[in-house]
Amino acid sequence: MGDVVHALPVVHDILNAHPGAQIDWLVEETYADIVRAHPGVRRVIPLALRRWRKSFWRAETRQAWRAFVQDLRRDSYEAVIDLQGLLKTAWVARLARGPLSGWNAKAARESAAALFYRHRYPGEPIRTVAAVQRYRRLAAAVLGYVPQGMPSYGLRAEATSALKMQIGAPYVVVLTATARPEKRWDEARWIEVVQVLAATSRTVLLAWGSPAERQAAQRLAGCAAPAARPRLVIQPEAWSLAQWMPILAGADAVVGVDTGLLFLAAAVGTPCVGIYVATSPVHVGIHAEGKHRNLGDIGRPPAASEVIDALTALMRHA
Repeated sequence: MGDVVHALPVVHDILNAHPGAQIDWLVEETYADIVRAHPGVRRVIPLALRRWRKSFWRAETRQAWRAFVQDLRRDSYEAVIDLQGLLKTAWVARLARGPLSGWNAKAARESAAALFYRHRYPGEPIRTVAAVQRYRRLAAAVLGYVPQGMPSYGLRAEATSALKMQIGAPYVVVLTATARPEKRWDEARWIEVVQVLAATSRTVLLAWGSPAERQAAQRLAGCAAPAARPRLVIQPEAWSLAQWMPILAGADAVVGVDTGLLFLAAAVGTPCVGIYVATSPVHVGIHAEGKHRNLGDIGRPPAASEVIDALTALMRHA
């Protein structure tokens, strides 16, 4: 999810440099709702590669693959750009009707991906520049322009009054969960943060994405001081990304570890605090026009007091 969000500013850049350009986006089906929320994208082409590869021997899967390829090849393109630079993304992108471009072998995330490109561009090593900037620079190199200003994500998302009342506005979203265990922040520090947030009379929405993560959110709520517990709300059910976007947009602030929902929150303009434990904000930090702070780095997680101070400074209506 993070890669999809990091790539969104490319749409604004292209349309700014080439008004009237028509942009189609090939994206894994799980994240298609994010791209659909951008008014600058003409057509979203969902790809179910993660689902299909588990059952490619089935006739219905092969039929779905053929339908996908036919849909992908419906139009001819002046340029096809593989922003992600992976072997699998290059392999699929090369099926589109148009010249395929990407980074050269030294700059691509997986050097073998460059074998599929007609046009290859030099760039910085992947861990030395922010992902957002890498994507913007590649598209600019292919289409002949220079990116201007801060990244503009362009997502349309707005929380309704009914949604805010349902959650308990004003509220702050807390993202403790991540697919990679090494990126998690110490639970004792989370307890300090949520207790301070609850003391501000805001609802604290604890998010989760799996049963194990839900149990962790319940444990965190149970460890908080009794006075703070009434304001701690655990996400009641699994939400789609289409549901998450207005929820994130309506928050006073979002605080979380290096995870896709954090970047999505920044993309819809919500003040964010990113916590980095095993990854570096140099590469995957929040880069947005809105208020945000990136705290910590590889092997240097921030203290709870740093996060609390950053949230206090950024929160709306603080």
